[in-house]
Amino acid sequence: MSRAEIKQWAKSKIKGHIWELLIPIAVTGILTSLTIGQHVTTSTDGGAAVQVSGGFNLGFFFYFVTVGLTYFMVRFINDESHEFKDIFRFAGDYVRIFLVNLLQIIFIVLWTLLLIVPGIIKGIAYALVPYLLADDKYKDLSYTAVLKKSEEMMKGHKMDYFVFVLSFFGWFLLSALTFFILMIWLAPYFETAKTKFLNDIKTSAEGGSTGTVASDNAQETTAEANVETEKKKCPNCGTEVDANTKFCTNCGKEI
Repeated sequence: MSRAEIKQWAKSKIKGHIWELLIPIAVTGILTSLTIGQHVTTSTDGGAAVQVSGGFNLGFFFYFVTVGLTYFMVRFINDESHEFKDIFRFAGDYVRIFLVNLLQIIFIVLWTLLLIVPGIIKGIAYALVPYLLADDKYKDLSYTAVLKKSEEMMKGHKMDYFVFVLSFFGWFLLSALTFFILMIWLAPYFETAKTKFLNDIKTSAEGGSTGTVASDNAQETTAEANVETEKKKCPNCGTEVDANTKFCTNCGKEI
C-alpha cells in the first residue's frame, strides 16, 4: 500500500476499537516513561529564574512491554486474537530483550556522537527490532543478530519510514493545541498505521504477501491475461479462435 492508503486503512481499522487500543498503548507509554527522583530546582541567574529538573528514567527497564505492545498490535491488524495482557507477554524473556535494547541504545548513541543525522538513521534502521523480538521465528537470534536483521530488512525503506512518521507531524501539533485530548484518537490511529507500515516491510522481506493494493492489481492483471489467452472453437468449421472473438476468422460465421 502507499502511505496514503495505509493511513486511510488505519482510520477505518480503528473504528469501534479506540479504547481497546488506547488502554494498552497508554499503559506502555506510562511504563516506558517512568522516572524516579524527579525534582525541579529554581535558581536565579542575573535576575532571571532558572529551573533545573533531574531524575532517573526507569523506562529503560520496561522495553519488554514495547515488544508486547508490538505483538498485540500485529495481531490486531491481522485480525488475530489479542488481549491487554499481551503487553506483558515477554516478561519471561526479560534478559534477552533488555540486552538487545541496551545494545541498540549504545549503537545509536555512538552514531549520534559522530553526527546527529547518522544517529537518526541508525535509530530508523532498528525500527523492526521489537517486531523481530515479538516473533518466535527469531527467538534464537543472538543480540547483535537481531539488530543486523532489522538493518537488513529496513534497507531501502529508511527514508520511506522517516517520511511516513513525518507525515503525522500536523496531527501531533493539532493534538498539542487541543491539550492532547485528540491523542485519544490519534494514538490508536498512529500506532495502527505504523504497525501496518513496518509489519508490511518485515513480511515483504520474509517473502510473504502483505495484501497490498499492488499485489491485488497484479492478481487482477494476471486474471485478465488468462481470460485473453482462453480459446474456443467455431461451431460451423471448428476453427479455434480467441474466447472474446464474436465472428469466426475462417468462415465468418457469428459465434
